[in-house]
Amino acid sequence: MSFNYFSFFLFTVVYTTNLTVIPAFPVIPEPDPTEPNPHSFSPAPSLPATIPAFPEQSNFDSCSLDIPEDLYKGIKSSCRSNDHSGQINPTSCCPVLAAWLYAAYSRTALHRAIAKFPQYSMSVEMPVLPDDSETCVDSFGKALENRGIELVKPNETCDVVYCYCGIRLHPLSCPEKFTLNSSGEIVGGESVKRLERDCFSSNGYAGIAGCSKCLNTLYMLSDSRLEDTSITNDRSSKLRSMSCQMMGLTWLLNKNTSGYIYTVSAVLRALMMSEDGSNPQSCTLNSDGLPLAVDSSEINDQSSATSLQASVYCYLLLFVLAYINFTA
Repeated sequence: MSFNYFSFFLFTVVYTTNLTVIPAFPVIPEPDPTEPNPHSFSPAPSLPATIPAFPEQSNFDSCSLDIPEDLYKGIKSSCRSNDHSGQINPTSCCPVLAAWLYAAYSRTALHRAIAKFPQYSMSVEMPVLPDDSETCVDSFGKALENRGIELVKPNETCDVVYCYCGIRLHPLSCPEKFTLNSSGEIVGGESVKRLERDCFSSNGYAGIAGCSKCLNTLYMLSDSRLEDTSITNDRSSKLRSMSCQMMGLTWLLNKNTSGYIYTVSAVLRALMMSEDGSNPQSCTLNSDGLPLAVDSSEINDQSSATSLQASVYCYLLLFVLAYINFTA
């Protein structure tokens, strides 16, 4: 009889443990659509190997996006609406959405970044470049709609890209780390080359160590953590730091989208989900043990496999216990 009680107790423990295997995303408070998103990031200019010395003035009047097929696949899998709430999950959608939009905008951003270098801004009278956010976001949204991808709005007055995720596309510059060569092309310095090495993903997956390494190398573009506190509290200094960081990430996406998209989305997620808006020291793991900002399809696939594997082990153990109890 005591053995039966023991079997029942063990069955209860195993069953309860099996229920807790199901993964869950961290709970993120819903943003207020009436207030600007404090974690919004501007798409930074990033540059391909060769870019004309100076962009045509007509290019300033429109938003040119280079949208590859992989963009649609990545966004469709990461920004699916939740079966229960009907809303998208911001922790999986927003960083991936931002990374792909920055990648699509990167060539245009780099063309415009050339106008911000001293040798041009001092010698050439150029108009103030506009904020591309609304124009490009509108073009981006229409491109997704044409492919049958619907980003479910949190409400009628708040779109997903601009309002809900707070993604912005500003003209950016970072003359401290990027320069123009004799041909008038943007080139990166040593810190940019290190960023290229530390953020590259050869297998299309950003692990926790790779994400953290890329994140800390990114900070070196602006040395924001080494600056004096009185300086870092200055708004203009913070904007310059963010500009360099975003330019660095967009540079990577323009250089090799497939080689950097996973790491960049992981870094963006760590930055965007920082609760107090400060620079996170490392990337963190979610409940599945996966680095932040991987494609939601990968999360679903791996978490489902983990749950299934745990279930098989649990039921196998119960079968063994039942057999022992029967033969006792």
